[in-house]
Amino acid sequence: MHDPYIVVKILNNNVVVAQEQGKNEVILIGKGIGFGKKKGAHIDAEDVDKLFVLANEHQQEEYKRLLDEIDEELIALIEEAVTYIQTALKQRLDERIHVALTDHIGFAVRRMKQGIDIQNPFLLETEAMFPSEYALAKEVVSLMNNHLDIPLPEAEVGFVALHIYSALSNRSIAEMNNHPQLLKEMVGIVEASLNLTFERETTTYLRLISFFSEVIERIEEGSIHEVHDGLAKILKEDFTLCYNVTCSILNLLNSSLGKSVQVEEIPDLVLYLQRFIKTT
Repeated sequence: MHDPYIVVKILNNNVVVAQEQGKNEVILIGKGIGFGKKKGAHIDAEDVDKLFVLANEHQQEEYKRLLDEIDEELIALIEEAVTYIQTALKQRLDERIHVALTDHIGFAVRRMKQGIDIQNPFLLETEAMFPSEYALAKEVVSLMNNHLDIPLPEAEVGFVALHIYSALSNRSIAEMNNHPQLLKEMVGIVEASLNLTFERETTTYLRLISFFSEVIERIEEGSIHEVHDGLAKILKEDFTLCYNVTCSILNLLNSSLGKSVQVEEIPDLVLYLQRFIKTT
C-alpha cells in the first residue's frame, strides 16, 4: 500500500504540491483533492488521478504561477490532453511538457478571447519534419476544441506538434521551433539560386521539404558519408550549379546546427537537386 502524500501547498481545488514520504515534491492532480486541505494534511494515493514530478525548482515555480493565472477548467483540460498524448505514444514524456503546454495553451486561449488572430507560417514544414507528432497534435487540438468556447485555430496544431516532439526527444521547444524555419530558409536558397518560386501545398514543395527534413535529421544524427578523395571535385565539375546551391545550404545548416559538414559527406543532396531541377 502506498504511503499517503503530505500536502506542501494547495494550488487550487484540483491541484496540490505534495511530498512523498522521504522523497521529492510532486504535483498531484485529482478532482477536489485540494478542497478543504491545509499544509501537512494527508492525501491517499487512490484519490490522485495524475502525478508528475517537477524536479527542477524553476519549473515548479513556473507551474505554480501558471495555475494562479489560468482557469481551473482549462488546467484540467490541458492535463487531459497531456494524458491523451502519453497514452497514444505509450511512452514517458519529459515532465516539463506540463509547464510548457500549459503556458502555451493558456496564452493561446487568452489571445483568442482578445480577438487576436494566431498565425503559424510553418505548418507545412512542421508536418514534414514531425509527421506522427503532427497527426497526434491534430487529435489533441480537436479534443480541446470540443470543450473550449472559442476553438483553437489550425495554426495551433503545428505548435502542439513541436511541444510533443520536444517532450519525446528531451530537446528544448526553442530548438524545435528552429527546424521548420530552417526548412523554409533552405527552400529560399533553392528559389533564389535557381530563379524559381514554389507554390506552397503543391506536391513539388512538399517533396522538397520532405527531403530537406531528412537531410537535417541525418546531419543532426551524424548519419553522413565518409569523405572520398576527389568526390568534391567530380561533383563540382559535373554539377556546378547544384554543388554551389548545396554549399549555400550546408553553410546555413552548419551555422544553425553547430556542425561542419562538407559537400562530399552528403553527395546525395547535390544529386537530388540535380534530379529535382530536371523534373521541375
